[in-house]
Amino acid sequence: MSLQDIKNNLYKKDAPENLSDHEISKYDPSLAKDTGEMKKGESDLWAKKTGLDKAEKKAIKKGVIAGAIVIGIIILMAVFMLVRQMLFQSGNATIEISGPMQVNSGKLLTYEINYKNDNRLTINNAVIKINYPENFKPENNPNFKSDNLTSGSFNIGTIKGKTQGKIVLNGKAYSPKGALIYLKASMSYNPAGYSSQFQANYQLGVTVNSAPITLEVLAPQNASSGDAVDYQINYRNDGGETIDGLVIKIKYPDQFTFSSASPKTSTDNNTWDIGNLSAGQSGKIVVSGKLEGERDNIKTVSAEIGVSNQNEFVAYNSESAETKMIFSPLTIAQRVNKKDNLVVNAGDTLEFEIAYKNNGNVGLRDVIITEEIDSALLDYSSLRLKNGSFDINKKIITWKASDISELVNLGANQSGMLNFTVKVSNTFPVGEEKDKNFIIHSVAKIDSPDVPTPISMNKIISSNEINMKVNSKVAVSVKGYYADKSIPNFGPIPPKVGQETTYTIHWKALNISNDVSGAKVVATLPTNAQMTGKIFPEGANLNYNSRTNEMVWTIGNMKSGTGLLLPSPEVAFQVKITPSPDQVGREVGLLEKTNIFAKDLFTGEDIKGEYEAKNTNLTEDSSIVGGNRVEG
Repeated sequence: MSLQDIKNNLYKKDAPENLSDHEISKYDPSLAKDTGEMKKGESDLWAKKTGLDKAEKKAIKKGVIAGAIVIGIIILMAVFMLVRQMLFQSGNATIEISGPMQVNSGKLLTYEINYKNDNRLTINNAVIKINYPENFKPENNPNFKSDNLTSGSFNIGTIKGKTQGKIVLNGKAYSPKGALIYLKASMSYNPAGYSSQFQANYQLGVTVNSAPITLEVLAPQNASSGDAVDYQINYRNDGGETIDGLVIKIKYPDQFTFSSASPKTSTDNNTWDIGNLSAGQSGKIVVSGKLEGERDNIKTVSAEIGVSNQNEFVAYNSESAETKMIFSPLTIAQRVNKKDNLVVNAGDTLEFEIAYKNNGNVGLRDVIITEEIDSALLDYSSLRLKNGSFDINKKIITWKASDISELVNLGANQSGMLNFTVKVSNTFPVGEEKDKNFIIHSVAKIDSPDVPTPISMNKIISSNEINMKVNSKVAVSVKGYYADKSIPNFGPIPPKVGQETTYTIHWKALNISNDVSGAKVVATLPTNAQMTGKIFPEGANLNYNSRTNEMVWTIGNMKSGTGLLLPSPEVAFQVKITPSPDQVGREVGLLEKTNIFAKDLFTGEDIKGEYEAKNTNLTEDSSIVGGNRVEG
């Protein structure tokens, strides 16, 4: 029967009952049983084994050996790790800083850095690095290598097992009171037999209880916009040792205009080099200026005192003060020569105008106006004042109701004007190097008892100041000689018509009160005079234009006090004349007016000076007295 027939019979709905019937074959189980084929496998194909063969025994042996090796390795590693742990643990290498935690700024401090190796194993290449803030300065530390401003190191080397040691760090903390600084120590090392590097760390906080120098900043409690204000900085060394190289720096509020300071600043109008300050020694700085701002603004001025170390400023102490901007019903302003700000020269006449006004809604009684004008450059004998009185000792002009009737009761929105004049002296008080960069300082103030003035406020209600820089005075001395050692002369004396006579002219430059640059002296020879070409010294920078007869001596920079405190630059040159018949009986011109020009480095202005013309009437040469007029 084919497979298809079997399939059809198998799935047919009415399958025959004898579906399982089939023909007898040699594969029939019943036939196989009868022929004995079923028993055949019992003795050969399915025989039972009684032991392991050689291959199996060999494989098992290899497995046992491999397992033993693995177990042995594990045991050895465990033992090794246990031994290593017994010999070294990173936590057993420690470092610690001990020393004062409450200190005074500027005092010498000593700290011990204790290191310990509590392992059995030696550690190598041990280096202890110390980190500290910029305001801690290590001092007198053997074997300490400074890396930079904030760190250094000690090279320890080898630390044997179960040993310890210590190093000492000395230094000073320079910080304001209340400052918290941290000293950090780290020890890096390699345990013997280890390639890895380990590190132990420690940190100590140190509080600064007091500063070696007390600092006080005083400022007006209140000011109106445009007021003149003074800031006072008081300082004192309360420590037991001299402190070297002290510097004070001030940070001004915004809209503050610096005018002057006593003592004078060292740099930038805000820095003073105090130098050494002995124990118990004190000092003060007063800064004057003008403060502007909106009502209710708070203006803060701060100061710090310390030392400069490798171009870094380290503060010992710092303080600040505040000024509140207020509205003042009284205002005052001053102008000089119709200007709010100007530069003046020696000999100038200063015409002051002081304008005042009551900006309030009610009248103010007993108004007092003062003008302080204190300067060594003023000629007080030239002061011209219509009303008021001048106190020569205090250098203050005062106007009261007894001088000006409207000050008895200054009405709402009422204003007025005061005037006076004074001259700048022609001579400057220059006696030492610091006598330079002069400023004429004037402050106008106005006050009334009717304006409420709480205890915490200023007595002066309104003020105004002007600071006038004074130009240096440059000059040139011109002298002529016939008998001269530097350049010998020849020709008849008195000079004669048609005959050549030579003279030596000497120029000396002077500069009084400020440093100047680009200084030069310029003059012209008269048509009848000529330069011979002889100059002393020969290398002098003196140029002569024969077409214009102009001579220019280039000097360059000149320090203040040149000609007074310092030697004057000088040059000499020879001129010749040949008188004509129309000059008989007259003095002959040798040099026209001499001018000196320069730029004032303090005021920034171009300045000049001049000297009168020179002729044969050389009174400075006694050898030719009476021989100054031409003879025929």
